[in-house]
Amino acid sequence: MTREVRITDYACADDTDLRALSADIGPGKIVTPVKTINPRDFYADTDFPRNLTSLHETYLKFDDGSLQRMDEDKAYSMQKNKDISRNRKRAHHSPGLCFVEFKTRGQGGRYPTAHEIDVLTNAAYSYSDITPIPSVPKMARSINRENFGEFLQYLLSCIESIEVRNKKCILGYIPSAAALYTQKIVDFYLDHGINAYYIDFDGTMVQSHLDSLNALKRRLAARGYEENNFLSYINVSFGKAINDQNVLSARDLLAYGYGLDCLGGNHVGPKRNPEFYEWLKAQKSIARNTTRLLNIRDYGYYRADLLGEAARGVYPEGALIKYEESLSAAPGRQKRLLQIVNMQQQCLEAETLRGVIDESGDASLDYFSSKKNVVKGDLKGLARRGGR
Repeated sequence: MTREVRITDYACADDTDLRALSADIGPGKIVTPVKTINPRDFYADTDFPRNLTSLHETYLKFDDGSLQRMDEDKAYSMQKNKDISRNRKRAHHSPGLCFVEFKTRGQGGRYPTAHEIDVLTNAAYSYSDITPIPSVPKMARSINRENFGEFLQYLLSCIESIEVRNKKCILGYIPSAAALYTQKIVDFYLDHGINAYYIDFDGTMVQSHLDSLNALKRRLAARGYEENNFLSYINVSFGKAINDQNVLSARDLLAYGYGLDCLGGNHVGPKRNPEFYEWLKAQKSIARNTTRLLNIRDYGYYRADLLGEAARGVYPEGALIKYEESLSAAPGRQKRLLQIVNMQQQCLEAETLRGVIDESGDASLDYFSSKKNVVKGDLKGLARRGGR
C-alpha cells in the first residue's frame, strides 16, 4: 500500500494562505515554497546553482505510438533512460519528479488501456522519487456528472498498477475541474492514503480556478488534513503572453499566496486548431511576445524586445546568464537563455517567500502589495478575511 508523505515544520501566514513546510519524498526532504528546475532547458555547459536545486522535474508526453515504442523498442527506451540520467546529473542528483502525459491524436480523446497504463506508470515510477499519476488532459477537460466515474476508475487503475510493486509515495493528479469534482477527487485520494497532489492547470491561470482551489483546501481541512498535505502545480500561465503588452504580472509566483507549495514548469502546447495560429502569426509575432524576462523585484514579465536600454535596470543582478549574452543573442537562443534566467529568479523568489513567513505571520500581504506589477484585484483574492 502507498503511504502518506510525511509533513513537518508547517507554518502559514495569518493574512494569506502563503505557507512553508517540509515534505519527505523518497531520498530527500524538500522545504517549501519551492520551484522545480527543468534541466532539459539547460545547455550542455549550464551549471545551475546547487543551492537552488532542491527538486527537479522531467515532463514526458506519450501518444499510443510513442508509448508502444517505449514498451517494445529497446533503443528508444534506452535513449529515454540516458536523457533522464543526464538531466538528473545536471540537477546535482536532487530529488526528481517525472510527470507523464497521455496524448491522443486528433480531436477525440480516450483513456489509456490497462496495458498502456502499466507502461505510463512504469515510466513515472522509474524516473521519480515520488510517483505522479499520469495525466490525461483531453479527458479531464470534459469531466461532468455522466463521465466522472470513468475518471475515478482511471485513477484507481493507475494506483493499482503502481501498487503491484511500490516502494514510493504517490503524487495524485488533480485536473483543473469544477469545485464539486475537485472535492470528490480529494476524498478519493485520502481514502487511498494519498496526501500529496499536483494540480494541472492546463495552461490557464490559478486565478481562474479560485473556487476549485478553495474547495480543495476546505475538503482537506474537513478531513483533518489542512496542514498534512503537499500541493504542487504545473502548466500554469502568468497571462496571455501573446498579447502586445510590455509587461505582464507574475501571477504564477503569486499562486504561492493561495497555499500552493511547489511551482513546476509549463509544458502545454497550442490547444486551438492550426488555422487559428496561422491567422495569429499574420497579426502579431508570437515569439516576440512570449520571449520575456522576469523581474522578481516588481513581479513583472517584460517583453525582451521592448526593453532596450531599460533592460539594464530590469535585468537581475547575479543572473546565471550575463546581460550582454542573453539580450544580444539570436531570437531562438535568447528565449532559451531567458528561460534559464527566469528559472533562477523563480527559485530565488521561492526562497525569499520562506523568509517572509518567518518574519511575521501578517507580513505576506504587505510583501505582495509591494510588488508594482501585482494586480490589485489579485491582492483582494489573496487576502484572508479576519485572520486564522
